[in-house]
Amino acid sequence: MPIIERLQLWGLIPKNNSLKCKNGHFAKLCPHGDYADGFVWRCRQWSTTKNRKKIRCDFKQSIRKDTFFNKSHLSIYQIVMFSYLWTENVSLSFIRKQIEIAQQSAVDWASFHREVVFDGMILRHEKIGGVGKVVEIDESKFGRRKYYRGHRVKGQWVFGGVERITGKCFLVPVERRDKETLLTVIKEWILPGTLIISDCWKSCDCLKDEGYEHLRVNHSIEFKNPDTGAHTNNVEGMTWRHAKASLSQYSRKKRFYAGYLAKHMFLKSCRNLNLNPLNEFFRLVSLLYNPTTPEIVDSEELSTESSDSEEVESEPEFGYF
Repeated sequence: MPIIERLQLWGLIPKNNSLKCKNGHFAKLCPHGDYADGFVWRCRQWSTTKNRKKIRCDFKQSIRKDTFFNKSHLSIYQIVMFSYLWTENVSLSFIRKQIEIAQQSAVDWASFHREVVFDGMILRHEKIGGVGKVVEIDESKFGRRKYYRGHRVKGQWVFGGVERITGKCFLVPVERRDKETLLTVIKEWILPGTLIISDCWKSCDCLKDEGYEHLRVNHSIEFKNPDTGAHTNNVEGMTWRHAKASLSQYSRKKRFYAGYLAKHMFLKSCRNLNLNPLNEFFRLVSLLYNPTTPEIVDSEELSTESSDSEEVESEPEFGYF
């Protein structure tokens, strides 16, 4: 039962003595040939009714109920292998061939995985920066390049920041680039007391009034402020280049941006913190799909993306970025 024990260690299925039947007894994990996974939660303890009649509990429950694996026709092994390859950032077509699943199943499970990291990296995120720390902020437009004049490029504006030394970052798609929007994002992602370095936006002129220190560099004149040493090379080079490389032309529909940027942030965070991507991914899964406190997960609240067959080639071929 090694894989079952590993799933319990990851928090993906209930641990022993944690799942109760309707009568309040702890169910036991038992071998059962009628279930595809070979195991089932079962209780056969005796209970006493109000009429003092003894009855034996016949509680049975699939090990998948209320878990990340619920209602899937794939084997648990296939799903775990999908997660391993997905966190290694190989192409979706490669994953599909390796674990022998249908194209639509691969697309659906890639979407489920992006929902997990979106929840972990966006909805449950930790703020970066703080007193004594420096965060570079900038904006960039994601979209296909056009090499002819007179054409307005359609795309998605993304606002981001990188904490120096640690490399912790955030990337947030924004519909507007006004002062109120950018200030809301900064307050959501950056701790007060942080030294923020930005381009010379008028939108950032109020940062000192909001509890932040602020240095500016004017890119129309210089790439580094000679007086303060301020520059935004980290966020402009590393973050934008890598993030854009992780978004192929197939994933550049607005409804997919949040999920793909969340994946980029997740893999980058794992590298910066020297975390095992698979272990960290399953940690996030256990938070979203907690089998001991089940709740309905509404994917509409996690992202606005939907299944689309053209996503099959949307992952980079190999490597992180």
